[in-house]
Amino acid sequence: MYKNTIIFLNGTSSSGKTTIAKAFQEVMEEPVLYVSNDKFIFMLSETTLNDDDVRPRVLPPLLSAFHQSLPLLGRCGLPMIVDHVIECREWLDEINSNLNEFSVLFVKVECHLEELVRRERERGDRKIGLAKWQLERVHRYCHYDYVLNSHEESPISNAMKLKNLYDSQNKAEAF
Repeated sequence: MYKNTIIFLNGTSSSGKTTIAKAFQEVMEEPVLYVSNDKFIFMLSETTLNDDDVRPRVLPPLLSAFHQSLPLLGRCGLPMIVDHVIECREWLDEINSNLNEFSVLFVKVECHLEELVRRERERGDRKIGLAKWQLERVHRYCHYDYVLNSHEESPISNAMKLKNLYDSQNKAEAF
């Protein structure tokens, strides 16, 4: 088991995972890897991502590669925070299998639907309705060690909660 805990954020698009992860990097005294499924997904062209026929064919193997990269990054020995949207049981099982040698704090990032919709519109880089669609799926198969609410708490407040959780060395149990 690697000594450095991985903090794994799961929540819908626009729920605040990226903002919390970046704030966590800022509040930690040591360097922290921020790893995101979006960084893999956006290796594809906009044309591919907007094609409803092609996207479902190319995303599963790409996200599987992302899941397979997680233990390699974890072995760097740095604290790591992962930002993901787990839409199906198969993804959760694959992630769980790939990270079985690590202590993983599994964190739910929640946000009210009305706020998700507002954020989607404000961002302009997400399909309106994506967060609602994901909200019905993303937490269905998951049990969490901790829950953050990005609508009621600021990113810094949530990052400090994660730092305290990380520093406490509490046993991760959800994975």
